[in-house]
Amino acid sequence: MALRELNPKRNYGIDALRVLSMLMIVMYHLIYYSGLLGSRVRFSLSYDAVLFLQLALMCAVNCYVLISGYVGVTATHRYSRLVELWLRVLIYSAGITLFYYLFRPGTVSFTALWKSFVPGLSREYWFFSSYFVLFLVMPLLNAAVNTLSRRRMKILLFTLLLFVGVIGSIYYAYTTTDSYGVNRGYSAWWMIILYLVGAYIRKYDVLAGTKRWKFLLTFVLTVAASTALKLLIQSYAIGKYHSIRRFGTAFTNYNSVNLVICAIALLLFFRNLQIKPILSRIITVLSPLTFSVYLIHDHPLIRARIMKSAFLFLQKMSLPLMLLCAVGIAVGIYLVCSAVDLIRHWLFRLLKIRKRLDSLETGIRAKLKIEQ
Repeated sequence: MALRELNPKRNYGIDALRVLSMLMIVMYHLIYYSGLLGSRVRFSLSYDAVLFLQLALMCAVNCYVLISGYVGVTATHRYSRLVELWLRVLIYSAGITLFYYLFRPGTVSFTALWKSFVPGLSREYWFFSSYFVLFLVMPLLNAAVNTLSRRRMKILLFTLLLFVGVIGSIYYAYTTTDSYGVNRGYSAWWMIILYLVGAYIRKYDVLAGTKRWKFLLTFVLTVAASTALKLLIQSYAIGKYHSIRRFGTAFTNYNSVNLVICAIALLLFFRNLQIKPILSRIITVLSPLTFSVYLIHDHPLIRARIMKSAFLFLQKMSLPLMLLCAVGIAVGIYLVCSAVDLIRHWLFRLLKIRKRLDSLETGIRAKLKIEQ
């Protein structure tokens, strides 16, 4: 396969963060579904290390949404892109389910098969269901960012992050009450807030004069602090309530302040990051495939029959070997899913799906006299 020509206007740092974020998501799912944290002796060095890694990886979803705001605020909004994304989701949602239905009789009910054909409504993929709503309101969000003064945007974002993020996540961890309907960050409501943050960072080039290493240091220190605090909370919960589950969501909700800070720090580190040409070409190939890596490896059937059972052997390994193997497996899963989606990507190009959808949208806009 010939490597693509570089686009001097493309932000390869953001593309690199998109690729890294999806790899982090795969790695987190591998650790979580394999029960690696629970397999370690509680409060041992091995346990602390796995917890640290989990908290470091969990900000990846927030990163992905921040990127949408960072890129989307200056991009031309076309609803044909949402239709194209929906087609991609449909291919993997229905395709994988249909495969199990036909070749593994009894593993899939007809109801599950039917739901796989309406993934956005069935929330088979919660991220896509929430992102679908976010995409519909992106023009309104962009208008808000470009219309409101910087001072008003600061007040708006500070208020939302304070109440929905900081206070909301702490209150949920203590009472399990979702006061703002944010669903621990698994919602379009939370994505809208992150989109606005990413857009604000892009428009005002926030902290542009700050040395890049400081953002990386902020990320590491935030993960370290949240790990230490979570260990203290777990120790307190066991001592008083005899259960580690009490306050279990502290620092692990997507709207938790530590995960927000980590995601913003990574975005600020990677924006405009200078990347060598050879890596830029590889990133150019991988970047368009990233979302499908999520669609494939976290399909409910793949999750249940592979991700939750195939890698349990990692639990018996020493910490260094376990981490090394986990990284290798995560990279392998990422590359296999990317290779599968490359076929879909080429097929879409061959059938000119994007061009046809763009033409259809342009025609509808012209008839309805809607400006782009």
